[in-house]
Amino acid sequence: MAWWGTGIGASIGLIFGGPIGAIIGAGLGSSLTQGRAQLGTGQQKQIGFLVAAFTMLGKIAKADGFVSPDEVEFIETFMTKELELDARSRKVAIEIFNRAKSDETSIYKYAQQFSEIFRNDAAMRETIYRVLFMTAMADGHLHPAEKEILQKLPIYLHIKDDAYHRFESAISGNSSSAGNLEQFYATLGVDQNATDTEIKKAYRKKCQEYHPDKLASKGLPEGFTKFANEQMSQFSDAYDKITNSRRKHAQN
Repeated sequence: MAWWGTGIGASIGLIFGGPIGAIIGAGLGSSLTQGRAQLGTGQQKQIGFLVAAFTMLGKIAKADGFVSPDEVEFIETFMTKELELDARSRKVAIEIFNRAKSDETSIYKYAQQFSEIFRNDAAMRETIYRVLFMTAMADGHLHPAEKEILQKLPIYLHIKDDAYHRFESAISGNSSSAGNLEQFYATLGVDQNATDTEIKKAYRKKCQEYHPDKLASKGLPEGFTKFANEQMSQFSDAYDKITNSRRKHAQN
């Protein structure tokens, strides 16, 4: 996958401005591009997603003071096997990651700008949150500094306040316990007193909003389909747990 073509570095800083544009303008544009490309709205959003992703990945990976070998392996696998970046694009992604790791701009500033770019796309904002959560969990646990960031990020990404608990349960594999039934309802965005019909409607709506093809049309890069599919699985799991719980309750 080649997402950094001729002129994109020079163009994106002008298009986005802010901290995302600044990290590109700090040398990447002049060293890796020639001229200026004409980018469509979809391509702009796709590149904005990728640049923001690697800036925030740099921040979350360095949150505990160093980037662990497990985190390095996760990101390298992510770039090569999932995003399938070509050599030029990997070089850019790594440089963005390294610049963000050590610059003075907080991850919350990047998250705020990302939210502005995708202000009408809650599914895109939750997808980037999932990517960051999985990176932080790549070494098998959350460092207190990583946990603090992940607990605060929903405010800046403008996603629901319960996002941390929902994602922590799903990603750590603790979402199957009966004690998390309340979170299953929250995952679908419905009240526990909702009717079966309302729950099914909410489930179908979530599946439509988060379908990988739908997100791709909004600018989700192809390599991020895995995360969209995992979100879809999260909705299916929540729906199954709720319906099974109600079925058992009706039989008693």
